[in-house]
Amino acid sequence: MAKEEIYKALFEQSNDAILITNGEHILEVNPKGCKLLGYDRAHLEKISLLSLFTEESLPSFQNALNATLENRSAFFETKIKRSDNSILDVEVNSLAMCDQRKTLLIIIRDITLRKESERLVQKEREILSALLEKSLCGILLIEASSHKIVDVNTIAIKTIGRSKEEIVGNICHQFICPAEVGKCPISDLGLSVDNSERKIINAQKGVIPILKSVVPVTIEDKAYFVECFIDLSERKRTEERLLQAKLEAEAASRTKSEFLTNMSHELRTPLNSIIGFSDILLEKVFGDLNGKQLKYVNNISVSGKHLLGLINDILDLSKVEAGKMELNYSEFSIGSVFDEVKSTILPLAQVKSLEMDFNMDLDIGDIQADRSRLIQILYNLVSNAVKFTPEGGKVSVYCKKSGNRAIFSVTDTGIGISSEDQKYLFEPFKQIDSGMNRQYGGTGLGLVLVKQFVDLHKGRVWFTSVQGKGSSFIFELPVNGLDEMEKPDNIFKDSATKVGISANFSG
Repeated sequence: MAKEEIYKALFEQSNDAILITNGEHILEVNPKGCKLLGYDRAHLEKISLLSLFTEESLPSFQNALNATLENRSAFFETKIKRSDNSILDVEVNSLAMCDQRKTLLIIIRDITLRKESERLVQKEREILSALLEKSLCGILLIEASSHKIVDVNTIAIKTIGRSKEEIVGNICHQFICPAEVGKCPISDLGLSVDNSERKIINAQKGVIPILKSVVPVTIEDKAYFVECFIDLSERKRTEERLLQAKLEAEAASRTKSEFLTNMSHELRTPLNSIIGFSDILLEKVFGDLNGKQLKYVNNISVSGKHLLGLINDILDLSKVEAGKMELNYSEFSIGSVFDEVKSTILPLAQVKSLEMDFNMDLDIGDIQADRSRLIQILYNLVSNAVKFTPEGGKVSVYCKKSGNRAIFSVTDTGIGISSEDQKYLFEPFKQIDSGMNRQYGGTGLGLVLVKQFVDLHKGRVWFTSVQGKGSSFIFELPVNGLDEMEKPDNIFKDSATKVGISANFSG
């Protein structure tokens, strides 16, 4: 009696579903079985046992029943239907009872969550396998604790130059980072991710530069490293070729600059003689000249001075490019520079009836810079403004102080610069001309020298312009000539916005 009570308690309290059946009908079912299947006891005892199984799982279940009767027990996995038609994955343990009625004890355990987990793991494996095979990078899956390679994709096999069997099972340091055993950035140095340039030793003992990325992952509660890499060999060869080409171009540029410097010096000597002698003739030191002679000598003098100006510009540019241009710093007033530039430019402006304004803040004070180069910067900018401003227009030159910077602006109401032409502004021998007949003369070096001289002063130059409305060229220099420039705010931005499109050129 006591045993019967114990068996009944086990039957009633079991966490597994328990069915007693004759193979066709359910003779007895415990509470867990009713809950698992979604039926009450009376209903289950009326329906066919086979109706609980899906169509796909029914044949295997019948085979399992036959195996149970022959072998007295069986253990298998199958699927069953609940009362709401939902499907459960179950694990079944069947046992033949010792009687003549072919009574079977069937114990059913719900393994739906476990099977779902297994399906997810399988899916992850399939995704990982696809990533390994389809990736354009070499990929190795490495066991974190032992650093042994457990999987490798085709790209990695090709790069290393060995078969998969030769790679898998070996320590990763046999192929990647061979000189860094014990210095793994993740397992030894505690980093969470490693992105770095390393090297691979291939089967031919060749060293292959790579860019690798290593991240730790957990697969089925086990720690791994996924190591991805790309072969940098071609990139390194390209970088070497580019570096060599750069060095050759720089050497060619220096040779060109030295040639221009030497040629400029050679040309200036006879030109100075031509200009000097023609000026002597114009001054009638050796007697009077007739009208035609005066005209021709004057043409010689003007052309010589024009050519000398071009040669001087080329000489200055070649000195800068060759790194031989040096600034001669001194302290002087900006007002004196304005006066000198104004006296030179004013006759040109008067010819075109232009309004000229030179203004500066009262507190601007003195500046430390190369005075002759500052005059040259302003002269080039103002002469360009005069050149490209139609008759009756206006050119304004202004200077103000902001912190340790002196900021200059040259603004005109001239022809402006089209957006297509703006990219050529600071290129040597490029002239911006709105007409096809090049009605404006010049060497094309003025703005190039402006930028170069501003750069040498550790300054900055930029411009704003709208075609047909005028331009503003703005540059700034350190007041003391020695300190590094602060990152500036464009204090002319209000007026610049009114002018139009802007472009910056940083020194």
